Amino acid sequence: MKLLAGLTAAALSGLAVGASQPSADAYIFRSSSSQSSPDRPSIPKEVTRHILLQRTSRQRYGSDLRDLPSSIDTETAVRHIAKFGKSPAPLFSHTKETEPSQLVVIVEGVAAEQSSQLRGTLGQHAAFTIADPPSATANKFLMAVFQSMGVASPRQCELSEVINPFGTDCWSGPSAVVKYDLRKSPTILDSLVDNLPRINNFVKNGDLEVLLVLLPESSRNSKLNHWSANAAGAGAGDSASDLRRRRHAEETVISDHQLSTDSESDNNQPPAAAFPTTTPDNTHNTKKPIPQCFASYNACMAQTNSCSGHGECANKYGGNSTSSTSAASCFACVCKASVVERGEDARTRGRKTVHWGGNMCQKEDVSVEFWLIAGFTVTIVGAVTFAIGLLFGVGEEKLPGVIGAGVSRSK
Repeated sequence: MKLLAGLTAAALSGLAVGASQPSADAYIFRSSSSQSSPDRPSIPKEVTRHILLQRTSRQRYGSDLRDLPSSIDTETAVRHIAKFGKSPAPLFSHTKETEPSQLVVIVEGVAAEQSSQLRGTLGQHAAFTIADPPSATANKFLMAVFQSMGVASPRQCELSEVINPFGTDCWSGPSAVVKYDLRKSPTILDSLVDNLPRINNFVKNGDLEVLLVLLPESSRNSKLNHWSANAAGAGAGDSASDLRRRRHAEETVISDHQLSTDSESDNNQPPAAAFPTTTPDNTHNTKKPIPQCFASYNACMAQTNSCSGHGECANKYGGNSTSSTSAASCFACVCKASVVERGEDARTRGRKTVHWGGNMCQKEDVSVEFWLIAGFTVTIVGAVTFAIGLLFGVGEEKLPGVIGAGVSRSK
């Protein structure tokens, strides 16, 4: 009897330990913030995903919170994103000061002892904790999202390299994301401690902000395979409101699973190929939109195939440097006219000027011809209508009566 009671207690304790999965710590290094408070809010993984996207997005990021489940309060989620996300730039600002570069470092497989020791070494409390850290598969899908945004590091850089925001190999713009696995890189935490003075120096000078996410080892095999709620689909236990929100979100929100599926379906293209490339004579349709701005001249020329051969990238803000990657840079295609030969026949020989339009100069601009034809058609129709109306108006006028003046009977 005592043996049965002991086995039952052991089983119950094992279930309790399995149910209470350790949370993940997230540290934020930025010069404008004060010392972190020991009261760490516990944030769901879906809201954490929006914080990561908001901090690394190179355009103005509008959080579409319709992908959050109904169990998460929207107002609380907005407060967390505003507090732990990137500080928004002033709407009307004439200063030329650049915003600090944003770096997100994700470390997988951190043990509880390592997390406790690192907390003491960093000298600050975690900004917040992730209550339900997902699995390694979810992290792979999340990195595919960052690759599609162009913020993931183009190669597996060492931590000593990636913490330098002025480096050219590990940074392709004002933000970067790297992920390390302690199984493959067991010395990454030691490297973090060794480079902590350099990180604090960059942060103190306003050149860098770092968000460090420490995922516990127990989350590696978690059943949560996605950071976003709508990616996993609607389950049998979902409420009707959750189903409606997720169905609506699937129409508007790109999830981690969708990007990973699209990337894996193309065997010849890596997941980072997020934007379409075109040739001068052929364009390819894609589900992903063409961005309005690129962070650098090289990224603009590479991802638009040199503006489809019909133009060149330039900074909308008037910068002369083609290598600028500051937060105020907005490189976009400036289309140029092309002069083509009409034909070899003597009757049609000549040159034709073709104008181009679109975000990648991939569309032929026929607005001049359209307005000429439309204007001529409207003018002709108006003239004919006026003439017909004038004829009807003249035909409807009454004729004058018989004039009998000067006619009299003879006596």
